[in-house]
Amino acid sequence: MYLVVGEQRMPDGTPGARRSQYAHMAEVVRQSPGFVRGWWGSDEADQEIGHAVVELDSREHALEFAATVAQYVPDLRLRVVAVDVTASAP
Repeated sequence: MYLVVGEQRMPDGTPGARRSQYAHMAEVVRQSPGFVRGWWGSDEADQEIGHAVVELDSREHALEFAATVAQYVPDLRLRVVAVDVTASAP
């Protein structure tokens, strides 16, 4: 399993407008090859910074996804993370 972790400055707007934008991103990303699940939200300390964590099923899909996103969102900070250990609540 691989994660693509992103951070970017979001356009000015209301919290409702940001939620709508995140929902739109989720719909687009959901169609990506290897997509497993994703999370989108605003930074608690700075609401103008958005974060995304997208789980993909393979390294190849994660790298492909990150490269595609970087083409369309140049100001985005992206990291591809290999998951070595997972933990669940007891």
